[in-house]
Amino acid sequence: MKKVFALLLTLSLALSLAACGGNGGSQDSATPPADSNPPAQSDSGSSGDSGSTDFSGETLVFSSDAVGSATYNTIVEMSKYLENDGGFGLVDVQPTSPGGMGAPYLFADGAVDLAFVNGAPAKWAREEGTLGKPPATGYLAIMGGLNAVCYINCISNDFLKKHNVSTIEEIFEQKLPLRIGCSAVGSMDAEGAYLLLEYFGVTQQDLESWGGSITNQSGSENEAALQDGKIDFYIDHTSSSSSTMAEIATTCDVTFLQWGDETIDWFVKEKGFSRVPVPANSFKGQENELTLPGSPDCIFCKESLSEDVVYQITKTLCENRDNLVNTYNTLAPWDVATCMDSEKIGGNALHPGAEKYYKEMGYIQ
Repeated sequence: MKKVFALLLTLSLALSLAACGGNGGSQDSATPPADSNPPAQSDSGSSGDSGSTDFSGETLVFSSDAVGSATYNTIVEMSKYLENDGGFGLVDVQPTSPGGMGAPYLFADGAVDLAFVNGAPAKWAREEGTLGKPPATGYLAIMGGLNAVCYINCISNDFLKKHNVSTIEEIFEQKLPLRIGCSAVGSMDAEGAYLLLEYFGVTQQDLESWGGSITNQSGSENEAALQDGKIDFYIDHTSSSSSTMAEIATTCDVTFLQWGDETIDWFVKEKGFSRVPVPANSFKGQENELTLPGSPDCIFCKESLSEDVVYQITKTLCENRDNLVNTYNTLAPWDVATCMDSEKIGGNALHPGAEKYYKEMGYIQ
């Protein structure tokens, strides 16, 4: 009986200790109290860093020249990088650009986000309007100097010999009967001819009173007119790879003219042009490098695009510059370290998003 009693006492004591241990310990730290709240989670997209922003819902409308044109093909290539590397959901390339002096007006109704626009006409449209239209608004520059177009011009050697002159300045100063050939009114090509008259303070009527003229026609027609002696001077806003100028140099006895420093300075400082080099021997008989005023392609954007969106556009295109040049060599003059310089964008204002990227890279202070 004593043994049974001792066993029962031991059992009772063990059960009592077990019951005390089940409720007497501290709460498990991995299990929060029922009335506690977890800490708030930070939103990774709210930092303001465009690198962490999701652009997949963004559609950009990029206006271009006609389908199949060099500009159209270049923009299509750029759109691939904007989608694949920039993360934009869609870049809609639309062949709606009138080119030349009409391009700045693409942004008037806000339907276009991006477009190739020459810097000088962008300045003219903003300041006073072009093509009989009021001043244009709603656009800012992203980058410029994408190619190397300028006012390449040539003159018949018969004309130079006949009048014993060698420069464009002498021709206007002496009021000689210069017969000018250029493209249609409203084109950048023709604008060069009319700007020359403006610089020298000459009207078209003045020129005609001297026996001169301006004929607006196609490049092939101007080439034929030079060959036939119907015009003396041809001007085109083009590059050193111009097939028309190369053909003229081969079939006509012409000299490619270098304009004087004061003439070029007026085009640059007053009219928003850039100084563009034309390498020596680009054309037959052109033995020296020329520097002439030009308005190379720029990319402009709708002013209301957000800073993050334009930053991402600028960053993506600049970081793929070499890839784009490998595909389209006409972009070789594009220098990402200077493409925001005032002269290269026609003196127009830079979008804050583009400015942010260039400052980040140390290209501007």
